[in-house]
Amino acid sequence: MSTLEQIKLVLQKNISEILNQQLELDQIGLDLPPNEMFGDYAFSCFELAKILKINPQEVAEKLNNKFIADQTILATKNAGPYLNLELNPQFLAKETLQEISQTKNFGQNTFGHGKKVLIEFSGPNTNKPQHLGHVRNDILGQAMVNLYRACGFEVIACNIINDRGIHIVKSMLAYQKWGDNQTPESSKIKGDHFVGNFYVKFEQALKAERDDYYQKNKIDLTKLKAQEQRQAEDAFLQQSPLMQEAHEMLKKWEAEDPETRNLWSKMNSWVYQGFEETYQALGIKFDQVYYESQTYLLGKEIIKLGLEKKVFFQKEDNSIWIDLSSENLDQKLVLRADGTSVYITQDLGMAKQRHDQYKFDQMIYVVANEQNYHFQVLFATLKAIGFPWAENLHHLSYGMVNLPDGKMKSREGKVVDADDLILEMKNKASEVMAKATKQVASSVEQKIKSSEQVGLGALKFFCLSTSPQKDITFNPTESISFDGYTGPFIQYTHARINNILTKAEKIPQFADLNFNLEISAEEKKLLKILLNFPDSIKNSALDHNPATLTQYLFDLAKTFNNFYQQHSVLQAESPDLQQFRLFLANATKQILSSGLELLGIEAPETM
Repeated sequence: MSTLEQIKLVLQKNISEILNQQLELDQIGLDLPPNEMFGDYAFSCFELAKILKINPQEVAEKLNNKFIADQTILATKNAGPYLNLELNPQFLAKETLQEISQTKNFGQNTFGHGKKVLIEFSGPNTNKPQHLGHVRNDILGQAMVNLYRACGFEVIACNIINDRGIHIVKSMLAYQKWGDNQTPESSKIKGDHFVGNFYVKFEQALKAERDDYYQKNKIDLTKLKAQEQRQAEDAFLQQSPLMQEAHEMLKKWEAEDPETRNLWSKMNSWVYQGFEETYQALGIKFDQVYYESQTYLLGKEIIKLGLEKKVFFQKEDNSIWIDLSSENLDQKLVLRADGTSVYITQDLGMAKQRHDQYKFDQMIYVVANEQNYHFQVLFATLKAIGFPWAENLHHLSYGMVNLPDGKMKSREGKVVDADDLILEMKNKASEVMAKATKQVASSVEQKIKSSEQVGLGALKFFCLSTSPQKDITFNPTESISFDGYTGPFIQYTHARINNILTKAEKIPQFADLNFNLEISAEEKKLLKILLNFPDSIKNSALDHNPATLTQYLFDLAKTFNNFYQQHSVLQAESPDLQQFRLFLANATKQILSSGLELLGIEAPETM
């Protein structure tokens, strides 16, 4: 039985005897009060008051007046609708440290055991390298995979690579025109960057065409309304020689023209190799990779089924639609008049294929909030057709990543490239660490490794430390700070503890500890936060929000540093107290390391 369950057991017994009401342990919630002066834990009486149909403040008063204290809960005090509990510090210390030291993978949960979840993330295009927006997606998706696995779920991490369509053809056509038979090897450029450069070349050439067209036709966009601007752009694209060539190449691809397909395969292979290098640098791993070129024809059988069920309707031009106005989503095209697919056609087919393949209990799509409407339509359509598993689809919508000077623009090549960003973060970490007042003797190899750990740790923590739904503005310099709510602050705390333990030379065993000690308020607070690790993991997974865990790790690191500022570990007042504090420090290090690992962040031994 866990430490918190033992506390709840005492509370359960008192509730039964005082109020004649039986509660299960999982019905008893324990919160940390906003101020330690109120107590160690607070029990909210609202739910119990609903059951008893009396005022929650009255419930708290009755419990407090007749509460039978013991060696677990020494005293209680009611405060409004809360019953505050004062724990026996020796009980708290002994049970907490025993639980952490003797529980395999302390913090992990089993409530997801026997359940299967698919998590789809990343989804890059093969016409360009990944950028900062992809990085947030990759890091968020991998963190969710780790968190769900830590909760006992069987997780299948999926990626669908967008490797077909007009945007891919643009880079292919540009390579045909201006590639001069170069390769990533001959140009010494990473494969995805190499192909991305040609996508930018295409867009630059298209812009030159556009400017010339507007000038010849005396079109001034600044004097046109938004709808008129779109009409002018459509008119330009219809007559653009470059776009006409691109569409011809796309037709050849769809007709499986050998020359076109060979060029497509060759350029995509360069990109895949580049993507893999980026994924490895970020610690991203997939169990299943899909390719849009293999899935874009899926979904037509579902459209046929929907027509039979009269979920869809056909217009006079033979296009097929669904009316979701009852869901406040309007009408949506699901198949064009010529019988060709739209994006949602493929996604309908992909969802069914994945459920047929894996029989998942839940599927999570990690996709930017620009696609909120698309996923509302997708889920509503699948439900309307009658797939019961559609109730278990979730869109983990995340906000945009901006720079201090504005948004990124892929077509103009104005993006924060993922690989450049990774290198920049490592270099900045090296610079910051070189300026540190306290230097730890280490080899060149150790310094390089620490810079990589800190640089990537700063990047990942920044991407995860804000609720996914919020936009973020990324400033590399601010993210690499050893003070405040940052990854390096937590990593530094871990390294600091490791330094203490290294100096001690030997970490005591639990059996060697003497708990007949005076436990300070700072130690007591640290113990309580350590106990909350399992709940922080569980809540992060269920809320689809790794920021719950980042905040927990920050609070834990901050609490340890406050304890360490006021109490010496190695120079403790007695040998028994030194042993206790060493064990407490080691437990904190263990949980910091485990928590960072779930976020995909390494915990340096030295910094």
